[in-house]
Amino acid sequence: MNQEKDWLSPGLQAQLVRVIAASFGGVDARAYLTKYFLADGPFARTLRLYFAEGSCVGYCLLTFTRRELGGKSLVVIGASAAFLPEYRKGGRTLGFSLTRAFGYWLRHPFERLYYADTMLSPAMYRAIVKHTAIAYPSPHSPEPDAATAGLFETFNPDGRISPHYKALCLVDTGRFTAYDETALNALKSSAKPEIACYCRLNPDFHSGVALFVIIPVSMKQLLRSAWKFCRAWF
Repeated sequence: MNQEKDWLSPGLQAQLVRVIAASFGGVDARAYLTKYFLADGPFARTLRLYFAEGSCVGYCLLTFTRRELGGKSLVVIGASAAFLPEYRKGGRTLGFSLTRAFGYWLRHPFERLYYADTMLSPAMYRAIVKHTAIAYPSPHSPEPDAATAGLFETFNPDGRISPHYKALCLVDTGRFTAYDETALNALKSSAKPEIACYCRLNPDFHSGVALFVIIPVSMKQLLRSAWKFCRAWF
């Protein structure tokens, strides 16, 4: 569903608040809903809902906001996704996020477009970075160049620098994904490159620190990501 006036009914808002409260610690679920789903700012939002037995058990929200960089306009895509604990499965939101992001780019090919947002969990980071060829930071981009560091300064000016990545890629959010001790230990000891990279860059993710990630949406991204996909499968 796409953003329009009064786009979320009171009943659906109540179900989303339930999902948010069960997914994140350190947040006021109603205030979170208002900020990301209802407040002015984005010129467009698109939302996918996941249901089980007639109730909402998860969502993926994308927001589209105009920004200025070097005197030129660009579009920044932000995202929020959450599921009730028993419905969390890796990669469930990836297809939706990629198709909507590239769908916007195909309709507006001359606009500069970036996904740029905080990622609260290693699993969320892996789901995106595993399938995109160009992402900052990533396991394959150990140090940012000047242009990339400038993007972080523009998109995340109040952030802080990671000891292992010299750009403003950390954000003190005060909220965190609610992991139990077993899941947390499994993430911290994971050998998966994306999970290990996230934990190295942001070891305090379980206590309210998020990793800010920038992914350009462009023809170069599309071609290189398609090549990456083909190499993985063939």
